[in-house]
Amino acid sequence: MMALLITVMSKKKYNHSCLSVGTLIKDKDCGDLALLTKRVNLFEKLDEQEPVWFWEMVWTGPTTNSSNRNVPFVEEAILGLLNSGDWEIKNGTEG
Repeated sequence: MMALLITVMSKKKYNHSCLSVGTLIKDKDCGDLALLTKRVNLFEKLDEQEPVWFWEMVWTGPTTNSSNRNVPFVEEAILGLLNSGDWEIKNGTEG
C-alpha cells in the first residue's frame, strides 16, 4: 500500500502592505531593531523594467555599529525574513 504524503505550507503572514515608513522590525536572533525610513524602486528610471523595491533601514541594538547602522534591504528579502520567523514587526502593523 502506498502512503500519502501531504505537505502543509504555512500561509504567509506578511505582505507588501505590512511595510511602511516607520515600521519597526526586530531581528529575533540578535535583538537589534530596524526602522524602515524610505522605500525606493531600484529601476525607477527604466521604463520597461518591473519595479524592484528596496527599503532604507536604520538599525540600533547590541550588534549594531557604524558599519551596519544604515543597511538597505530588498523588500522581498524583508518579507522572507519576517515570514520565516527570523524577524518580527514590533509596532502593531503586523499582517
